[in-house]
Amino acid sequence: MLDFSARHGIAPTVEAFPMSAVNEALDRLRAGRARYRIVLEADFDAAGR
Repeated sequence: MLDFSARHGIAPTVEAFPMSAVNEALDRLRAGRARYRIVLEADFDAAGR
């Protein structure tokens, strides 16, 4: 399946949220407004700040 997707340029559809907006992302998920997948992205530096 991954080879097929790569060959035909098929990519996932996601909604990206910064980790600092995790509550907003969860609210969207719980309300059924999330489309496809929600991805949380790190928005802090390596020291965890």
